[in-house]
Amino acid sequence: MFRESRGNHTASMHEHRHNQIAARGRRRRRRDRTLMALRLTAAALALALLGELAGALLWSPRFRLRRVELSGVRMLDSRLVMLRADLGPGITLGRISTSAIKDRVEAIPAVEWASVARRWPDGLAIVVRERIPAAFIRCGKGIIFLDRRAVAFTAPRANTDGLPQLEGFRVDLGRLGRPQRSPALQVAMTVLAEAQENAMPVSQLVAWAPNQLELRLADGTALRLGRPQQLRLKLSQAKVALLQLQPLHRVEYVDVSCPDAAVWKPRDEL
Repeated sequence: MFRESRGNHTASMHEHRHNQIAARGRRRRRRDRTLMALRLTAAALALALLGELAGALLWSPRFRLRRVELSGVRMLDSRLVMLRADLGPGITLGRISTSAIKDRVEAIPAVEWASVARRWPDGLAIVVRERIPAAFIRCGKGIIFLDRRAVAFTAPRANTDGLPQLEGFRVDLGRLGRPQRSPALQVAMTVLAEAQENAMPVSQLVAWAPNQLELRLADGTALRLGRPQQLRLKLSQAKVALLQLQPLHRVEYVDVSCPDAAVWKPRDEL
């Protein structure tokens, strides 16, 4: 009798425990369903809010472009830059592609790089870095500038004051804004860079022939370099010769085409 009662009690305990576990499972499932419903509702509200926000950014008059800050323009005409930026009338900031504007502005040959940023709620900032002229070539009635990388460009407000002129060199007008492929122009820019390092005020670089280069300084002195080899040594020798000669003579030319045997001529010599 005692054993039968004890067995019934044990079975009742197991059944009670089983019922508790089942109840907890039902509560957990109800809680999970409630949380899922809340998450779906929150996601739907968030999507709706994002949709409203996106619509406002794309079309609301509040975010319509009203002011453009353009900086860094000196040699170029600001109107040309704005024309290339191609900002449509009535466009909103949300519909503007800053990368596309950057690419269009950088397509101007005289522009080295540009950056474009939104200024909420209704502004745009365009910063331009123009190329720095290192030399120029007269091309008909116009002037083509070159930077130190031999990139050719035009600039309506740039002037030639203090810039060396290249003579006997040709520019590929189809490559404006890109480095010239001409080896002669690459050599020319190297010569000018070396002359600048030697503090030589160059007014002209003349190519008499493919292998005959001559620098003309601001005081009229000519430096005959000959072939475009050993440029650093030749210019260094020319600088030493000028330092020795100019206090005593007016020099017409210094010939360093053979750098180990420099030759010079005073201006008053017949």
